[in-house]
Amino acid sequence: MKKLCIKCFILILKIIYFPIKFLKIQRKVVYISRQFNKGTLDFDLIVKDMEEKYPNVKNVVLAKRMEKGILNKVLYFFHMIVQMYHISTSKIVIVDSYCIVVSVLKHKKETKIIQIWHAVSAIKKFGYQTIGKTTGADKIIADTMCMHKNYNYILCSSKVTKNYFIEAFNVKEENIKYLGLPRIDYILQKDVEKIEEIYNTYPELKNKINILYVPTFRKFKKVKINDVIQRIDTKKYNLIVKLHPLDKKNYTYLQKDGVIYDDNFKSYDWLKMCDKVITDYSSLAMEASLLEKPLYFYIYDVKIYNEDPGLNFNFKKEEIGKYATNSAKKLLKMIDREYDYNILEIFKNRYININYNNCTSKITKFIMELMNNEYKEEIETEVIKSSQEELNV
Repeated sequence: MKKLCIKCFILILKIIYFPIKFLKIQRKVVYISRQFNKGTLDFDLIVKDMEEKYPNVKNVVLAKRMEKGILNKVLYFFHMIVQMYHISTSKIVIVDSYCIVVSVLKHKKETKIIQIWHAVSAIKKFGYQTIGKTTGADKIIADTMCMHKNYNYILCSSKVTKNYFIEAFNVKEENIKYLGLPRIDYILQKDVEKIEEIYNTYPELKNKINILYVPTFRKFKKVKINDVIQRIDTKKYNLIVKLHPLDKKNYTYLQKDGVIYDDNFKSYDWLKMCDKVITDYSSLAMEASLLEKPLYFYIYDVKIYNEDPGLNFNFKKEEIGKYATNSAKKLLKMIDREYDYNILEIFKNRYININYNNCTSKITKFIMELMNNEYKEEIETEVIKSSQEELNV
């Protein structure tokens, strides 16, 4: 019954889209996201560069989450019609997550669709890697909803991540382009004003070592951070906790002097000013390695994650696994000891092994090559060769 309802829904979309497809294509790029209700960092950086370098190209950002509730779903349906209009009249469509309209409908041959997934890599499995698992999609639903179909290109940051993306998006290697993500530029950009703004907001950060803790969101489960908070020496350290918005909404956590729960700044801004980083299964780990900050993994539920959704990352085989533990006590002992930066360098070169200078500029150049029908398949961003990329995963 559910499959039949979905097919009827898709038929309605196709009927609505049919006359819209007769509209003329413009020199336009449309950016579609279900991650937030406003433009994402990656979208903002691309749009800014496009507007500066290619002012004759129109940029339209459509960012809207599909919220719970009948009214919200009805409103989102009308938003999908807006998406149809802009897809039909755009030469380039850029998405950062699954988009129903992009995947279930048949688009013009001239329209090129680029997936810039909202993560540099993927420690956790997702997409087709998790079909049939509790946290993944049902196979029948995934097939009916054409999950992750119609992408011409998927941006990637390493040969290792390529393997994950090929599985997760169910695509061929020829669909992968080694261009990285705009956020890499943002992370590497020095921002003295933003750091000063953080210090002005939290003046207590000036006198101690600052540790950023960014745990992965766990659906239907509270993040286990109280053990770390109880044990951390707040005379020596400040602990800045960046929780997922739903964690903040659904649960309460231990309050303690020296512990800050922040909602004012991006995780990427905190990366620039913190001294050490703790995470678990988030691709923020790869992004943090760009700044060469000591990186630790608090993986107290790694056995559960290995089963569902599954992990692409084997902490026992990776060199950086030296700094992974399921014990809060061991974690804090690691943090107190001297750090091996050679291990961090190996980790970074394995998961971001492109030439990552000016990623945004390379992406906008690629967009314009597609826009002007000048792109040739043999043209690719240089991938930095290293012994690490030759390892099998």
